Amino acid sequence: MKQLFVLFLVYTSISAYAQTEKTYSQTSYSIKYPENWTLDTSKSLADAIFFFSPPESSSDNFSENVNVITQDLKGKNIDLVAYKSITEQQMAAAENIKLLSSEIENTPTGDRYAVIYHLTMSGNKLHIKSICYIKSDTAYLATFASTVDTFDKYDQTGTAILNSFELR
Repeated sequence: MKQLFVLFLVYTSISAYAQTEKTYSQTSYSIKYPENWTLDTSKSLADAIFFFSPPESSSDNFSENVNVITQDLKGKNIDLVAYKSITEQQMAAAENIKLLSSEIENTPTGDRYAVIYHLTMSGNKLHIKSICYIKSDTAYLATFASTVDTFDKYDQTGTAILNSFELR
């Protein structure tokens, strides 16, 4: 009986979680995000798709977010190793960035470049996690951004969104 109850709890937890997320799909990729986050496809902030966390209060001045951007790499002969090298060089030259980790990872969805860093922008000290896949001369970059102060609160959700990114 105890095992049946545990199984029921696991099933209802999985079902409840599955009902609280949405999927954003494009021809070349998809990504899952929490139902209570806001999708912005306007590209008014940048040439990217954004997923914003709900505001914590009326005084919340930064929305934790994930964004997805693609980069055309045709004719540039850039693979993940080159992408990693270029990123590290650019970060080393910037004054407002502190590189925390930079590595190429083997994942079930394929090899990807993952980088974590701190960035100060518009008075906010940000904690950034990015992943990059390269396929057919296109880089697919998904980035999670939070303030350093709110990182622990949003890390699990932001990382889950990044890890849900799937190329087609």
